[in-house]
Amino acid sequence: MQFGTFQTLNGNNAFSRYKVVAHASDALLQDKLVKLTDGIASELIVGDLVTVTGAKAAAAADIAFVMVEPAFAGDTAIVVANPVHVIISKLGIEFNSMDETAVIEKLEDLGFTFTDYDTVALRTT
Repeated sequence: MQFGTFQTLNGNNAFSRYKVVAHASDALLQDKLVKLTDGIASELIVGDLVTVTGAKAAAAADIAFVMVEPAFAGDTAIVVANPVHVIISKLGIEFNSMDETAVIEKLEDLGFTFTDYDTVALRTT
């Protein structure tokens, strides 16, 4: 990114981690691998909000994870953001017609912190 604008390195940045990760305090612990009992039904892109089964969330209450790596139909593991070590950019989240306020509240309940272009300092406590 340069000056808060996504560069079109891969079209729509659907496969770029920096689409949703604004800041990570630890390069190794910024994400986690979630193993699933069944393969996922459809392709997921970075910023998708998913349930514990790896399906795209249809309601804010169902959100369990934020994707930081793409996944493909049939995959039995997904890579998601670790809320403890990651600050998310709201602009990178795929809301998929869900109410933005409800989604943000749910993600905050999961422990996520957000930033946008008007944020000038990172939380230190």
